[in-house]
Amino acid sequence: MPSKGELKALGERKGWAAREISMREIRQQMSAEEVLWHEAFNKDNFEQAFEHDANARHNREAMGVWDIRRQWREGVTAEESRRAQEAGAEFARRFPTFEQTIDNAHAIVGFMEENDLDPTEIASYVTAYRELTDQGKLTVAPAESADDYLRNHPELHERRTPPIIAARNAKAEATQEYFAQAASARAKGNVVNVVDYGPQTHGVPPQPDKVSFRRLVAGLSASELAKRISEDSQFRESLDRLDKTKV
Repeated sequence: MPSKGELKALGERKGWAAREISMREIRQQMSAEEVLWHEAFNKDNFEQAFEHDANARHNREAMGVWDIRRQWREGVTAEESRRAQEAGAEFARRFPTFEQTIDNAHAIVGFMEENDLDPTEIASYVTAYRELTDQGKLTVAPAESADDYLRNHPELHERRTPPIIAARNAKAEATQEYFAQAASARAKGNVVNVVDYGPQTHGVPPQPDKVSFRRLVAGLSASELAKRISEDSQFRESLDRLDKTKV
């Protein structure tokens, strides 16, 4: 550290003078040598800066305490009530040894009110719980085995399908799909499609299927044949087909 004479000479070169200063200047704007100079040659203003800072910090803290006291005295807003309930629920979740009884709840709330603790902060519940537990003013929840604890906390249950089971299920589904497709292909291969092409003639040249029809025509006289042609349309059509096969 520089001596007092060195600091005085440095202050004269830099043009430093005794004046009111703030903690912001001391912390953010001054070099280490300038801070030492003000401490040595501007002592009253230097100490006053620290005093003002301490008072401001105290006032900020007091304002927080007064606001918390106002909450306990006058009540809280709907938003503050919601935050307090969430903080209490999260505290109970983190500390399963805290027995959730009316007496314990009143003890926690009373301690926080007496000590100006913010009910919307989880840390307030933790502080109250630890202090009251040390004082023996809280009842502790009975110890649970690991199985009992898991059974009483369903949110911890594993609900995801294990990878090996998922792979096994996927393989079984793929196998079923394969056999279903194979069965469908076999059923389709065994189907016989029947197509009705109507009456067909055979032979070269094609001849009517029924030989008796030709014999019938050959056995008719001219008048009988003319009568059958005029009265029987099916006979006429068959006779036309017979004539065409002879062409």
